[in-house]
Amino acid sequence: MTETDKIMTKDELIYTTCYCEENIYMLCKMIAKQNQDNLEHCTVVFISNPNKAIPIWRQKNGSSQPDTPVVWDYHVILYYHDYDTKEFYIYDFDTELSFPCNANEYIMEALHPELQLNEQFKRYFRMVPGSVYLKEFASDRSHMLKEDGEYMKPPPNYPAITTSNNETMNLLNYMNMTENIISPKKYGVVVNEEQFFTTIISNVQTNVANN
Repeated sequence: MTETDKIMTKDELIYTTCYCEENIYMLCKMIAKQNQDNLEHCTVVFISNPNKAIPIWRQKNGSSQPDTPVVWDYHVILYYHDYDTKEFYIYDFDTELSFPCNANEYIMEALHPELQLNEQFKRYFRMVPGSVYLKEFASDRSHMLKEDGEYMKPPPNYPAITTSNNETMNLLNYMNMTENIISPKKYGVVVNEEQFFTTIISNVQTNVANN
């Protein structure tokens, strides 16, 4: 990713609060529009667990105290990785950290791998290639509807995202962290905390050391 490509401020991008999966979808769309080749370096990461309770630190909606996390039911970020240029970034629209943020810094400051979390808060990570996500993701936003039919939070002002074969809702499959048998080619793979942290941190450290 060139320096010009990388410098995308949040103000330049489409953002809707509480619709992180769509914010990242639209970011992938923008990256592809700028330079289609950059999309091969993008991995969409869904973070959740069977209890729908995952702590993430340094979030805008959280406490003013940096040691107090927000506990989301799920969250979605983008991991950018280019082994040739030694660039590794995390895009998180809801972080107080920089945008994009150095991947190692994000892991340490937002996810705190050194902590031993209680079992109900342990996080799982569904990793989906950016190109696959752009092709396969769909959401009719029904997960945000209350019983009276009103939205819990106002939806984006663009049409709901559908696939080319008219699939209208598969968000819940991306949020599912209990199994790895649902079409990896479409939904990516689920890894646990140790696997995720080892992958990201070792990639950054190894490539920086070899630079």
